[in-house]
Amino acid sequence: MKNRMRWLLTLLLVLAAEAVLAQMRPPAFAGGVPGRAQFQSILQQRHQARTLLYREALEELRKNPRAADLAACAPGVSGPCLAAASPAPSSAAAAPQTGRRIALLIGNNHYAHPIPPLETPIADVGRIARVLEAHFGFETSVINDAGQSRIVAALNQLAAEIRPEDRVLLFYAGHGYLMDDIRMGFWIPVDASVKTAKGWISNSDIAKLLAAIPARQLILISDSCFSGTLTREQKISDEQTAQPEKILQRRSVVVLSSGDDEPVSDEGKEGHSIFAWNLIRTLEATGHLTPGVRVWRSVHANVTKDYPQQPQYGAVISAGHAAGGDFLFQPR
Repeated sequence: MKNRMRWLLTLLLVLAAEAVLAQMRPPAFAGGVPGRAQFQSILQQRHQARTLLYREALEELRKNPRAADLAACAPGVSGPCLAAASPAPSSAAAAPQTGRRIALLIGNNHYAHPIPPLETPIADVGRIARVLEAHFGFETSVINDAGQSRIVAALNQLAAEIRPEDRVLLFYAGHGYLMDDIRMGFWIPVDASVKTAKGWISNSDIAKLLAAIPARQLILISDSCFSGTLTREQKISDEQTAQPEKILQRRSVVVLSSGDDEPVSDEGKEGHSIFAWNLIRTLEATGHLTPGVRVWRSVHANVTKDYPQQPQYGAVISAGHAAGGDFLFQPR
C-alpha cells in the first residue's frame, strides 16, 4: 500500500510539473515587460518544475556524475563519440583574407514528450544565419531540432574539415540545465530523455568538442538556460585583448552565453528570444572589426535593461584558448 501511495504521489507531481511547464512562458514584449521580481519568480518556478521533471536523470547523475559523458572516438566505439583534440595551431601570423568563415547554428524547438517545446530557437538561428551571411560573409549551416547524435556528428565533421586560418562560429539555442549538486551544465537535445542523462551533452564534453576544432578563431554562442557555466574558466576584458594582428596569431576559443547560472527567457521581441533579438541588433550595427568582448558588452547592456538575466563572456582554456585572444567580428 505504501509503495502504491508513493507511486501515485510521484505521478501527481509529474503531472503537476508538466502543467506548470506548459504555462510557464515569460510574457512577450507585446503585453509589456513584467517587473523584474515577478519575472525572476516565473523563471525560478519553471526551473523547479523542470528539476522535478528530470528527477530520474538527475538521480542517475548524483550516483555517477559522468553518466552523460561521451566516449572518445576509436575503433569499435559505436554511437556519438568525441573526436581527438586538434594540435595547437602554430603561432605564425595567420592570413585572415585566405581563411573561410564557417558558421554552424543549431535551433531546437520540438522536444520529445514530456520535455516542453520552445518557441523561438528555430526563428533565432534562421535570422542570425542570414545576418552572418549578408553582413559578415559566413558560409552557414543550420540544423533544426537536432538530437545528440546529430549535434555531435556535425561538430566532429567541422573538426575534420576546418583549417587553422578559418574562423568558426557555433550557435546553440535550445533547452539547457544546471545540476546544482555538481555544478555541471548540460545541453538537452530534442531526443533527450527525462529518465536518463545518457542523451544529454555535458559542458565538459562541449569543451572537448571545441578542443577538436583547429581554428585559431572559434566562438560558441549558447542561448540556453544556465549556459553561463561554459564561461567560467576565464573571463575576458578589453584590457586583456591584444591588437587584431596579434589576436590572429593566437588560438582563441570563447563563449558568449545568454545568461549566467540562471534560467533565461525563451521570448523577447519580434518572435526571438530577448538574447537573440539583442544579438541580432548588435551584429547588424557592427560596422568595423570588433572584438567579441565588445559585442558581449552591447548585448549585456541591452538585455539587462529589462530582464533579470546576465549574458556572460569567457574563454575556454581547456579547449586551447591562449591568453590575450578573442574572437574578431569582421564585416565584409
